[in-house]
Amino acid sequence: MPDRIVEPVSLRDADADARAVLDALRKTHAKVPVSFAFMAAQPKALAAFSEFFLEVMGDGRLDEKLRELAYLKTAMLADCKLCIANHTAYARAAGASEAQIAAMADFEGSGAFSDLEKDILRYVEHVVCRPGKSPQALLEKLRDGLGNDGVIVLTQVIGIANLFSRFNNALHTYSSEDYA
Repeated sequence: MPDRIVEPVSLRDADADARAVLDALRKTHAKVPVSFAFMAAQPKALAAFSEFFLEVMGDGRLDEKLRELAYLKTAMLADCKLCIANHTAYARAAGASEAQIAAMADFEGSGAFSDLEKDILRYVEHVVCRPGKSPQALLEKLRDGLGNDGVIVLTQVIGIANLFSRFNNALHTYSSEDYA
């Protein structure tokens, strides 16, 4: 890996609070996301954020496949190669088809997505790329398809995905070896 300009907190150098959070994350993840090692510079913020992250990403009010399609689309819009690689795998595991993954960039013209899935991807594009309020008609369709709480969870997933993608790119947290 090329030399980093900004370094993550190493487990051996982490203070007790950060180490406790990182150890807890190792129990819930096969590999602790590198972003969390950077966030360990603020142990209390990391503890609060990791709890929020786990609650949102595990919330059953939004179907896992829909959650992963939204996360993957967000990562693609931000061009975070690490997030794209990780969430492509997660989307497959959650039931997304190869046709869906291949058609993410041109989902509007693809028959691989349901109307609800297309609405979710439209919403992701709006939240990530456009200023101002979401189109009312789109928000109403999402509410009708996901329920009130499902739309809230969806919006939180998009926010988390956008934060991680932008954070990783801004700080150069990964190299091509991390997602190859």
